[in-house]
Formats: sequence, structure tokens, C-alpha cells
Amino acid sequence: MINLFRAEWAKINGNRWVAGCLIWVFPVGAVGLMVLLGVIMAFSSGARESFVSDNAQWTDMLVGAWQIPNEMLGRVLLLGFTAVIFAGEYQWNTWKNIVPRSRRLALIAIKFVTLGVFVVFAFVILSILLTVGWGILTWIAGGTYGPHVTESVVRDVAGDYLRSAGLAFISTLIAAGYAALAGMLTRSILGGILVSVGLTIGEAASAVGLVLIAFFLDAPSVVKLYRFAPTYNLLNVNEWIVNHKAAPFDMQYGDNQHIILSSSMEFSLLVLAVWIVGLIALTAYWFQRQDITS
Repeated sequence: MINLFRAEWAKINGNRWVAGCLIWVFPVGAVGLMVLLGVIMAFSSGARESFVSDNAQWTDMLVGAWQIPNEMLGRVLLLGFTAVIFAGEYQWNTWKNIVPRSRRLALIAIKFVTLGVFVVFAFVILSILLTVGWGILTWIAGGTYGPHVTESVVRDVAGDYLRSAGLAFISTLIAAGYAALAGMLTRSILGGILVSVGLTIGEAASAVGLVLIAFFLDAPSVVKLYRFAPTYNLLNVNEWIVNHKAAPFDMQYGDNQHIILSSSMEFSLLVLAVWIVGLIALTAYWFQRQDITS
């Protein structure tokens, strides 16, 4: 399994243009942003004053970087990346060389895990660059960059950091599940991207469809099915990590009715776990039945 992981990591990192444009663009972009802001503040006292007034904290910067994979833009880029990694196996004819030498289930499982670890590794670098870069900018502006490092602060931020990194890993696995299924069905990188992005956008917008169904059937409880959508649960877990409360979801139904969803972190994590297991199992089942030589 370790050898499979190493081989998959080398293959993923070897797609330099794909990895660079869809994954490494985040840490590289962060460096570019820091440099640009540093140049602006070096010549503008107003920019320095505005920067100091924001009173950013290093704990917020360290954890805040992990919100990107859970936002729609971040998820779409992850879908594009995972679609290339999975569907590319068909277009590059690498499955024909790899599958006969390894078990299919192991190949699929390792590919999912390696993708998740690769993305988490990139965002670990991003979070460090943002935290250090923002500290340098704060020093240039003459501000303070708290809070002071104490045992309790480190313990709290370490917990939030690990939970945020875990959520990014979960988000990557779900994106990989969509992209893997789409790539295997279409056997095309473009088809995999289009289908998986369509599924993700459709799932995120399903709340509106559920409201319409509830309205025409006069059944408001139908909207509560949105509690089982990955998008809602990813946002909910992130809200619990950042603000220690459930994500706000208040949708108007009719003239005077409101449908409010509020779920615990444990419930959302359970739903996300079911989605991950289901997507990986379905991908593995479909892969087992495929004729790779055709």
C-alpha cells in the first residue's frame, strides 16, 4: 500500500500544469498577494492605517485558510483537479498498464486517500504562508499581531486547525467521489469536469428545488431534506469550527412561514461520512465491473 501511495503521489505531483493551476495556485497566489500588499503599504500611509485598523490575529489567519476548500470556487477547482486525475487514467491509457498488476479496490482507495492528503498538504503550506505573510505586513504597518502565544491559545488553535484540515480532507474526498464517478462514466477529462461540476452546483442549489416542491405539494417538511446535502453539512461543520454554532439556514415558505435548519456538528459529520463511504463504494463497484481494455 505504501508503494501504491508513493506511486500515486508521484503521478499526481507529476501533472505539474494541472496541480499548479488548480492546487498550487492557492499558496502561490497567497505569496503574490502578500507581496502586492507589502508594496502598497510601503508607499501609502493610508493603507497602513487601514491595515492596522483591521486588527487581524494570527489564529484567524492560520485557521481561515481552510475555509477555501469548502467554498464553491474552491470545490469547483477541486472537482477539476480530481476529474483530471481520475478521467486522465482513461485518456492516457494508464489503467491498462496498472490494473493487471494491482487489485482494483486498492487502486481506487489509494487514489482517493492520496488526493486528499495532497490537497491537505497544499493548504497546510497556504495556511503557514498566510499567517507568516500577514505577520510581516502587520510589522510593516506598525500594528500588533495577537494574541500572545500561551498554552491555552495554542491548544485552542491547534484543535480548530486539525478540525479544519479534517474538513478539507472530507470536502476533497466528496469532490473526488463526484469526479471519479463522472470520469468513469464519460472516460473523458472534459466530460468528468462538466458532469461533476454540474452535480455539485445542482446539489448546492437543491434547496431552491426542494422549496418549489414543498410549495406545490404544500409540504414544508420536504425542505428539511436539504439537511442531508453535502454542501449544507460542509458549511455547517465549518460554522461550528469557526463560530461554534450551527450554520444559519432560514428560508421563507409562503407568506409568513420560515423553514429553519439547525444541525449539530456530530450530525453533519455523520452525514458527510455516509456520503464519502457511499461515493467510494459506488466508484469501486463501478470500477470492478468496467472493461479497462476497451
